[in-house]
Amino acid sequence: MKNIIPFLLFALGISGCKKWLEESPKSIITTNQYYKTQQDAQSAVNGIYYFLYPPFTGGGRNYSYAMLELVTGEFRTVSEGNDLTNVYSLRQNSASPLLQQWFTAAYQGIEAANLVIANVPNISMDNAVKKSMIGEAKFLRAYYYYTLVNIFGDVPLKLKPTAQASDGLIGRTPVKDIYEQAIVPDLQDAEVSGLPATPDGNGRASTGAAKALLAKVYLSMAGFPVNETDKFALARDKAKEVITSGDFHLFQTDGTLTWFDKLNNPDFDNKEENIFSINFGLDIVNNILPIELYPKGVSFNRNGYVNNDMGLLYPETSFLASYDPTDLRRQENGFFYDTINVDGVKYSFPWSLYKFFDKNLLNRAPRSGKDFTLIRYADVLLTYAEAENEADGSPAADAYTAVNDIRARAGLTPLAGLNQADFRTAVWKERVWELCAENKAWYDIVRTHKIFDAVHGNFVDAVGFVLPSGATFQTANLQFPIPLAEVQVNPLLK
Repeated sequence: MKNIIPFLLFALGISGCKKWLEESPKSIITTNQYYKTQQDAQSAVNGIYYFLYPPFTGGGRNYSYAMLELVTGEFRTVSEGNDLTNVYSLRQNSASPLLQQWFTAAYQGIEAANLVIANVPNISMDNAVKKSMIGEAKFLRAYYYYTLVNIFGDVPLKLKPTAQASDGLIGRTPVKDIYEQAIVPDLQDAEVSGLPATPDGNGRASTGAAKALLAKVYLSMAGFPVNETDKFALARDKAKEVITSGDFHLFQTDGTLTWFDKLNNPDFDNKEENIFSINFGLDIVNNILPIELYPKGVSFNRNGYVNNDMGLLYPETSFLASYDPTDLRRQENGFFYDTINVDGVKYSFPWSLYKFFDKNLLNRAPRSGKDFTLIRYADVLLTYAEAENEADGSPAADAYTAVNDIRARAGLTPLAGLNQADFRTAVWKERVWELCAENKAWYDIVRTHKIFDAVHGNFVDAVGFVLPSGATFQTANLQFPIPLAEVQVNPLLK
């Protein structure tokens, strides 16, 4: 079995800005047969991206994506008797396929990256291109590990390709060590590897994405479980580099489109505010998340499609009420909607997520080519504002500017005259309201051990908080269990 690699890892090519995947032959090849040319290297790098998809294309209401939203107190599901309902009630167990999907996809992506990092240096090709490809692989490996430590905590650290089955039988590595030995150095290498400044319409890793993710990583390291508060200054400085680069901007309303329209319009994928995204396309991997988020049992598509199996996430009533009534994000066709007019017919339903609504779906079968954004410029601004406040002991003018740019776009008055504690709370609230349903709230709970109490409009200790489901958040809920199937084959994970 030594050096036998599934061809799937290499057959996932990019053609144009959307064709990330091509049909792969049912065959296998060895690393000795592969990694001969620059084209081999490019195909191998392309293959690392494939493993971003599974948590967001898991089918039906078993979306692993939704798992991270249902434990925040911000969203509920109308699913009955399935894994998502168990998560919502904090009854999830290690046998859940949702956990397996996150775990497996991340480690498959890491293995694919390890292969590139180990083999591409030996290919005779342009050195600048080679360096960039390795940087791209390191960025993706860092992203996968960042996902793993925030969902599962201590996990195995594996930085070399698998040569034999026993190579995978390793125990857990502390989160701090994974940050220091893998995530941070990988991102530092990626940001100086010659990657393009922006995704440039194709959704690939960029220098801006590496810097933005590194800023988020430092912010996480400043909190639990690493608790290195000196990392606030590093998060501030790295986020500032993204801001001052001028390469990214918040979407703004213009004469033809609102900024909400741009946020969920496929024509604006990988542009301006979108720093790094999972790329979807109608002719390759479809994004069915916009469909799953349709209100359940409503038919407003022109093709007569009835959304009987939808309702993946609904905003909790208390969460909606936590927004300022004048906040544009809370208003109809902002981040939410409860009516829609199609060809003069008005349809009404419970408040639902409009944030990822693809208007193109009204005219075609239930599938979307809209990307899912993993890193957004708004997140960078809020990361900077929080980190600057913590590093300097009080909010400076630039920190106010960062958060007030987001508030201004939402139609809110600017913040002013706050002390450190009040500014911290204000920024956390903006993170909750601006980044809702983007899988960011869970990461914030992990690093702060605080959760947003929407009923009272403040942040409280996560442990002991009673969620809208009636379940009480416990210490054990601050991370998800390693999938049972993994523990069964590797007792070192217990």
